[in-house]
Amino acid sequence: MLADLIPKIAAMGQEEDHEYYPRPSLAGPDRCIRQMVYWGLGFKREPFPGRSVLVMDDSSWHEELTIDWLRKSAYQIHSQQLEVDCRPPMQKGHIDFLFTGLDSIDRLCEHKAINHFTFQKFWNGEIPLDYISQTCIYMDGLLKLNSDISEGLLLIKNKNTAAYFEFLMKFDGKDCLIKNRTNSNAEIKQMDIVLEKVVDKAAEKFTAIDDFISRKTLPKRPFDIDNWHCDYCGWGTTCWAGYDKEFLELRTDALLPSEVADMIRYYKELGAQQKDMKGEYEGLRDKIRTVMKDNNAREGRAGEYFCRLKLDKAGRERLYISNPKEVKDGLSTEDNEN
Repeated sequence: MLADLIPKIAAMGQEEDHEYYPRPSLAGPDRCIRQMVYWGLGFKREPFPGRSVLVMDDSSWHEELTIDWLRKSAYQIHSQQLEVDCRPPMQKGHIDFLFTGLDSIDRLCEHKAINHFTFQKFWNGEIPLDYISQTCIYMDGLLKLNSDISEGLLLIKNKNTAAYFEFLMKFDGKDCLIKNRTNSNAEIKQMDIVLEKVVDKAAEKFTAIDDFISRKTLPKRPFDIDNWHCDYCGWGTTCWAGYDKEFLELRTDALLPSEVADMIRYYKELGAQQKDMKGEYEGLRDKIRTVMKDNNAREGRAGEYFCRLKLDKAGRERLYISNPKEVKDGLSTEDNEN
């Protein structure tokens, strides 16, 4: 009654696209340049599904909840949605907020709320370049207002578990130093990674987009059709329409760079090794199953390993192997044949 109603309301209530302009939230290197050219040329975006609208909407509420909790601390939260001038061709942007720490230093905080899978991906080492770029653009604008504000946090919330982690960054007007990242358990991972000319590169990207728009041409697609970026793109259908014709028009007489021959040679070697390894793997599996059958065993132990035979839905025997010690230590789970 209500469960299916809410997404429908969200789908019906979404606003028309705002006019394209170079803004900090679009500046990152992972954001599709072709998508923004479509937007700038006035191509109509397909409406978002209702659930997508709900997901985007609740991210802003997570920011408000985070700020509300922080106001209960000794930290001073201020300058919410302060407008800053961005480096051309980008226009004005609005920061999330500034906070004054116990050391009396003002820092920027850019807040993001994301799903568990993406949260883990970033904590495990992948750098959220789009979010970092946006934060640096705001820090660049803040330096014009107050040269003492040179540090900022990218604060990321896991919408599934309410866990947080943050990237501590320093921006000198040119390069960004990612000092470390810290999670809700106070675990700190030192990074000391320098990203060069972050804001310059963002400005160059928007200049290129403006050039494509003025010439009414499209850049090459940065992703394959089965990439998740295309799955979630409102211009995806438009972008890939007629690609079968484009494909047939691709050259058939290309002379590829010489180093590609080495890549192909190695690719074929890996394929042969994979085939040999698969054959050896399947041979060992069959031998283990045979030994178990010879011993009239459905389950058995060999050294530290436990072996089990199970029937799948089609009635075929499947071999499962586990090592209790490895499972206990978190090093392994039960292995089964493919």
